[in-house]
Amino acid sequence: MFPSFEKLVDPFMPHAETSPSASVWQFVGDSLKPFHRVIALSLLLTLISASIEVWLIGYTSSLVDTLALAEPALLWEEHGLELIGAAAILLLLRPLAGFIGEGLDDIAYRPNAETLIRWRAHRHVQRQSVGWFRRDLSGRIANQVRDIGASATGAVYQVLHTLTYVMIYVIGSTLLIGSIDIRLITPLLVWIACFVGLMVYVVPRLHRASHDLQGANADLTGMLVDGYANIDVIKLFANQAAEDAESMRRFAASRSTLVAVQKLEVTVNVSMIFMGSLLIVGLVGYTVVLWQAGGAPLGLVAASLALSFRITGMAEWMLDAVSSMFTHLGATRQALQTVAQPLEVVDAPNAPALTITTGAIGFSGVSHHYGKGVGGLDGVSFDIAGGEKIGIVGRSGAGKSTLVNLLLRFFEAEAGQISIDGQDIATVRQDSLRGAIAMVSQDASLLHRSVRDNIAHGQPDASQATIAAAAEQAMASEFIAGLVDQQGRRGYDALVGERGVLLSGGQRQRIALARAIFKNAPILVLDEATSALDSEAEAAIQDTLYGVMEGKTVIAIAHRLSTIARMDRIVVLDQGRIAELGSHDSLLAQNGIYAQLWARQSGGFIGNN
Repeated sequence: MFPSFEKLVDPFMPHAETSPSASVWQFVGDSLKPFHRVIALSLLLTLISASIEVWLIGYTSSLVDTLALAEPALLWEEHGLELIGAAAILLLLRPLAGFIGEGLDDIAYRPNAETLIRWRAHRHVQRQSVGWFRRDLSGRIANQVRDIGASATGAVYQVLHTLTYVMIYVIGSTLLIGSIDIRLITPLLVWIACFVGLMVYVVPRLHRASHDLQGANADLTGMLVDGYANIDVIKLFANQAAEDAESMRRFAASRSTLVAVQKLEVTVNVSMIFMGSLLIVGLVGYTVVLWQAGGAPLGLVAASLALSFRITGMAEWMLDAVSSMFTHLGATRQALQTVAQPLEVVDAPNAPALTITTGAIGFSGVSHHYGKGVGGLDGVSFDIAGGEKIGIVGRSGAGKSTLVNLLLRFFEAEAGQISIDGQDIATVRQDSLRGAIAMVSQDASLLHRSVRDNIAHGQPDASQATIAAAAEQAMASEFIAGLVDQQGRRGYDALVGERGVLLSGGQRQRIALARAIFKNAPILVLDEATSALDSEAEAAIQDTLYGVMEGKTVIAIAHRLSTIARMDRIVVLDQGRIAELGSHDSLLAQNGIYAQLWARQSGGFIGNN
C-alpha cells in the first residue's frame, strides 16, 4: 500500500519555467495544483473520520441508556446485531479511514509536496545570475530553499487536516446535542462565541508576532552563516568582546520576538483552560439538572461529559494549529522574498544555441557600472580574432573582471553589445554560451564532491582515462594519487571539502586547470590562472597552458605581466576604458601605462601606483 501512496504524485514532473508568485497563498496554490486529487480525498477522509468520532459520542449516550434499561441476560439477544455493527465500525471502518487518511497526508502529500516545492524553488534560484548570488549569503539562500518546502506544505496541512477536522467535529457535535435536546445548544453556543472572540483577538496579533519572529530568525541565520563562512577573518581581526556584543544583539532580538509569540500562546492556553472549564460546567451541569428533573436520560449526561472534554481538547489543538499555521506562513513569506525574485538574466524566447566557427569575439560600446553609474566598464570596443590570444591588464578596479563577467553573461551589459562569431550573446541560450567557454579563475572554487566529479563536472559519463590525462597536463596527478578524505576515499574518489578547503591553494588551482583542460572549449578565459602556484610550478605549467591555448581564442587576465608577455595582443584597461592596445613590444615602445607598469613591477606584479 505504501508505494501506491508514494506514487500518487511525481514531485519532479515537468512544469512551466516561470517565476514563483510572491504572494504566499498564490504560491501555495500554484505549487499544489498536482495535489488536487490527493487533497480532495484527504478532505473526504477527514469528513468521514470526524463523523465517526461524533457518531461514537452519540452511540455512547445511547449505549449507556440501553445498559441502564436492558436485562443483562437479554442484552445480546435484543441488541447483539447493533453491538456487532458498532464493533465493526470501530474495528474496521475507523482504522481503515484513519489508515487511508494518514497515508494520503503523510506519504502522498507531505513528502511529495515538500520535495516538489523545494525542487522548483531550487531550479528557479539556480537560474539566477551570478551577480544575484553575490548580493546575498549562499547559506541563507540555501536555508530559504530548504525551509520553504516544509513551511508552505505545513501551512496547508494545518488547514486541511486540523482546522477542517475540528470544525466538522464541533458542527457535528452541535447537531448531535441539538437532536437530543435543543436546550443543550445554549451552553455550547456560548462556548463557541467565546472561542471565536478569542480567535479574533489572537489571530492578527499572532500573525504580526510570527512575521517579526521569522524576520529576526532570518537575520540571525544570516549572521551565523556569514560568521562561520568567514571564521578565519573573525579569528584574525575581530575583537572578541565586540563580536560577542554584536552576536548577543542578534540573539536577543530573536529571543524578544519569540517571547512575544509565547506570550500570546500563554494567553491562549490559559483562556482555553477557563473556557474548557466553563463548557464542562455549563454543558454537564445543565444535563445533570435536566436528568434530576426527569427531562434527560443518564446517557445524555455521559455524552455531555465526553463531548465537553473532547471539544475542549480539540479547541486547544485547533489554536495550536492556528499558531503553527501562522508560523509556517511567516516562514514561507520570508523565504519568498528570496525565492520569488524574478530572474535577472533570461534567455530570449526560443533563443537558439550559440554556433562556434572560429571563436571570434567582439566588444562594441560595452558599458556596465553595476547600477551605480561608476566603476566597471565605460564604452569598451575591440575585436578578438578567432584563435587570437589576448592579455588584459590594469590596476584593481580597472574593469578586467567585469569584462569577463559580461562575456559569460553573469551580468547583463547595461549598454553595448558582445558577440561571438557575429552572434549577439544576449540572443543565444546561456547554457550554450558557457558551454563554449572554459575558465580558470583566481579564486579556484571547487564543489564538495570527488576530485573526479570536479574535473569532469557536467560530464558524468567521462572516462577515467580522459580525466587522468587532464590532471596530468595540469601537473595534478601526483598529489591526487596521495589524497585521502575523512571517509577513507582515495585519489580521484576523495572529496575535496566545501569550496575545496581540504586542499591547498595550489592544489585547488591545479584541479581547476585540469577542469578547464578537460572541458576543451573553443574559448579559454584565464583570470590569474596561476596566481596560487609557486614560481617553479607556475613556470612548469606555463608551457602546458600555452599548449592548451593552441587553436583556441584566449583572454588572459594577469597582474604578473610575465605570464601574458607572449600574448598576441595586450589590452590595457584604465578606469573602465581601453587606454592602450597592442603587442608587448609595441606597448613598451609607446612608453605609456603598460611600460610604466612593466617598469614598476616587482617580481612580476603590477604595483598599486
